[in-house]
Amino acid sequence: MNVVDPTYESYSPGLVVLSVVIAVLASYTAFHAAGRLKASGPKHKAVWAMSGGLCLGGGIWSMHFIAMLALDMGMTVTYEPLLLILSIVFAVAASWLAFLILLFFKPRIPWHLLGAVFIGSGIVSMHYIGMAAMQMNAEIQYDPRLVALSVVIAYLASFTALRLLSVVPSIQKRLWKEIGFIGSSLLMGAAISGMHYTGMAGASFDHESAGVAMEGTAIHTELLSIFIGIGIMSMLIITTIVAVFNRQIEFKKDELNYIDDLYRGIIHTANDAIITSNMDMRIVSWNDAAERIFGHRQADIIGEPLSMIIPSAYQKRVEYFHQTGEEVESASLVELEGLHSDGWTFPLELSFSRQGAGTQKVYTGIIRDISERVKQNERIQELIYRDDLTRLPNRRMLNEHLTHMLEQLSQMNLAVLFVDLDRFKNVNDVYGHRIGDELLIIAAERMKKHLRETDFLARQSGDEFVIILPESTGYRAGNTAHSLVQVLNEPVTIEKNELFISASIGISVYPEDGETAEDLLKHADTAMYKAKSSGANQYFFFTADMDEEVSKKMLLETGLRKGIISEEFLLYYQPQVDVVSGEIKGYEALVRWRHPELGMVPPGEFIPLAEETGLIIPLGRWILQEACRQMAEWKKAGSTVTRMSVNISTLQFQQPDFLNMVMEILESTGLPPEYLEIELTESIVQNPEHSVPLMESIRAKGIRISLDDFGTGYSSLSYLKDFPLNTLKIDKSFMDNIEDGQREEAIVESIIHMAQRLGFNVIAEGIEKSSQLSLLSEKACQEYQGYYYSPPLPAEAMDEGGRLEKKYTS
Repeated sequence: MNVVDPTYESYSPGLVVLSVVIAVLASYTAFHAAGRLKASGPKHKAVWAMSGGLCLGGGIWSMHFIAMLALDMGMTVTYEPLLLILSIVFAVAASWLAFLILLFFKPRIPWHLLGAVFIGSGIVSMHYIGMAAMQMNAEIQYDPRLVALSVVIAYLASFTALRLLSVVPSIQKRLWKEIGFIGSSLLMGAAISGMHYTGMAGASFDHESAGVAMEGTAIHTELLSIFIGIGIMSMLIITTIVAVFNRQIEFKKDELNYIDDLYRGIIHTANDAIITSNMDMRIVSWNDAAERIFGHRQADIIGEPLSMIIPSAYQKRVEYFHQTGEEVESASLVELEGLHSDGWTFPLELSFSRQGAGTQKVYTGIIRDISERVKQNERIQELIYRDDLTRLPNRRMLNEHLTHMLEQLSQMNLAVLFVDLDRFKNVNDVYGHRIGDELLIIAAERMKKHLRETDFLARQSGDEFVIILPESTGYRAGNTAHSLVQVLNEPVTIEKNELFISASIGISVYPEDGETAEDLLKHADTAMYKAKSSGANQYFFFTADMDEEVSKKMLLETGLRKGIISEEFLLYYQPQVDVVSGEIKGYEALVRWRHPELGMVPPGEFIPLAEETGLIIPLGRWILQEACRQMAEWKKAGSTVTRMSVNISTLQFQQPDFLNMVMEILESTGLPPEYLEIELTESIVQNPEHSVPLMESIRAKGIRISLDDFGTGYSSLSYLKDFPLNTLKIDKSFMDNIEDGQREEAIVESIIHMAQRLGFNVIAEGIEKSSQLSLLSEKACQEYQGYYYSPPLPAEAMDEGGRLEKKYTS
């Protein structure tokens, strides 16, 4: 056998170097294309995979045949077309399949092994099919060991290159990433070149067994050079395109990286916690605000379940959001609670969104700590629904609570207690509002201790409280009211001041006394006023009669305001007569009210109401004005009457401008001061520190003063020596029984004797019989008034001089 002597075979160094450069350049271009697979959109993935396959497969083929051209064997070599084309197809197809594996499967060793098998097989098959395509005057014989070595080099270098290439995309710095691409390309170039030259070293050529080259169907080396040139040009064009695209992609990537860095900066500097979780409900991102709000460091919380920051009571709800995305679709804010790392919970507001599809879904929650907002809302609710002093529910909350309870009731009973502290105004007036406020707080605490947990206590206003007793009968309501009256009647010590108060309580029961909150409260209030007007320190149940009484009272109060304006009031005058001569010495002006609907209303019905509502101030001024006007008119006509007596209420007397008001009226009517006598009750003069100086000022102006209803009040007799009085009036209650009892007679005689010794004029009221008048005459009483002489009469019953017409006298 005649084998070609290897000494006749020689390589062109330039072409050898060119073959290696082409292998490395093709690998570099192909790997850049492969690097774009993951980052490309669906439309470009197939293009990059095909480009990578063409570059690598064409590079393998070009390197092989350039290396074959570099070998001078001293004979003519042509190539069989079909096998030549088949060698190109194998190289390109194997490379393309390897890139598809990189595209669709995760970068793990088994898939890199499979990719290396495809690329290595492409290199090996291309080489040996290309060798089989050679047509020459020699037969190729192979050394099995070197052939096996060439195959191992192809597979091992391909695997190493793919493993290195899998690391490159995760490199952030551009320089190191480029170095990674170059390293992978050098390894792949080494695999292609190493396999080729190792395989060529294992090949020998036997001339005797060679066939004859077929010129008609063979491709000559000149034509092959053209093909290789076209392949190299195509590879260079693809390389240029890849470089341009790579620059654009890198520019876009830099832009995206800048946007991503900006986005990350915004996220980490946001005031709200921004947390991302995956399908397994584990935390995958955590910003600085989340660390501040929840207390967990980012390094400790990443990868942990959401249950680390969500209380157990809300975990099912959050899990439901992950499964259904319901809150995402409605784009609503959810209020939940968060779990701090220290174990305490706090209110939060969650905005929930979902990104991705399939198994790649992630969930982003924007979380705001709303603890301060909740506290502010609670404070607002307190301001709206709580009394600022006692912290009890206020009137608004009372009405809403009672209305709600009535809506829930079916056959159950309910009682409403309206509690009012008696004489509380006196505490404020004497000790000041600070002591009064403390007293209200103590009263509220005492009532709370005597109520059940289900009972509802509210402060209505001022010194008024309302208690709602659910599931309560009238019997239990009465017992509760009784115990409250007793406990509130106990003395209270505030700042060394021992205070005594009591309470008046009104009770209404559902449904007998009303079916609405308004009716029950109104009727309980009515019963409370009845308890207060009946002596206080007690409780009353509401009755229909009370409602009629209150309705009439409301009608009178409304009518009082209108009556003052529309001049519905008029004065009657009752003579004050000399006991001995029977001569009229003066008149007492008494107000009457001619109501348009109720007719003539007795003073006993509307005077207390006027005092309670404060309307006694304008009404009293009108009475004084009209009485002085009438007296001035009689005096001008030559009347012998020397005085006009006018009753003054406590509220009038306490007005700071009372004396100025009296003097203005006297001046406007032209009545001399000595013709006016103001009548004061004992209740007015009980505070001598205020009343005595004012009484002295009145006397100094020449105005007369009489003390009305003497003996019925609580004034000390020692005060009489200090009071600058002109007249002492004996109350009617003593005169009613003067004929039947020695005690009453003795009291009257003592009053008359004492008044005379003090220099006071004495007038006995309520004389209705001649026997009463006879006794007064015996006791030396100066004057009297009563129905025995004349009832109160209008001015029309007197003549121009104020003398009573004969037909009206007894």
